[in-house]
Amino acid sequence: MAIINGRRLDPNSVRNGMKGSDLIRHANPGANRRPILECGGQVAQIDPQRNYSQYELVDKHGRGAKVTTMPDRSKGYGFGANRDKQSKQIITEQVVELAEHVFRSGVEFDEDHAHWMVVPKFILPPRWHSIARSTPLMVAFPNEYPALPPIGFYMMAEIPISPDGHFFQGVAHKAWAEPIAHGWKWYCTYIHEGAWQPSRNWRDGDNLFTYFHLIKEVLGN
Repeated sequence: MAIINGRRLDPNSVRNGMKGSDLIRHANPGANRRPILECGGQVAQIDPQRNYSQYELVDKHGRGAKVTTMPDRSKGYGFGANRDKQSKQIITEQVVELAEHVFRSGVEFDEDHAHWMVVPKFILPPRWHSIARSTPLMVAFPNEYPALPPIGFYMMAEIPISPDGHFFQGVAHKAWAEPIAHGWKWYCTYIHEGAWQPSRNWRDGDNLFTYFHLIKEVLGN
């Protein structure tokens, strides 16, 4: 028999299976929770449109499955993996337009994989001038870009400190750690979940221009 949130179902109630929507109703997931089915060591999110058979609700040893909830999750960040064709095309278009309209002295770009771009001489705001007037600055693109934004950005480690902290010889928030091994430091700028809003036409939503506006704001504020 199935176990739902600690309650056992009448075995007769699952003899003909059970709709996913009924399992979800019994699990009663609250805000930011999602219903899952755990059976025989396997865990899967419950599909409300499916009809689950009796055999999916009882494992091979006759032990009842468990219907419960777990915290919702966002799609995880990843860096440095193979990028799909659409992501690479969008990144390339954005980098090219940024080079044409903002950084006309040129940028460096990972044309093979679209993992990163570098502004070789990014001019720092006046509040930084007692430390440095310019620096190479890198933006790394998550594998899921443009659906997910970059996590912070990188400046060269020759800059010893920043005027306001937030500048580290290491990363947080699942940012890409690889640049640290190549002489970069990471500046912590984290966009809250749901705040980044890209569009099907990337020019109409948040994009690389948006992100550089953010970089200029946090460095100058």
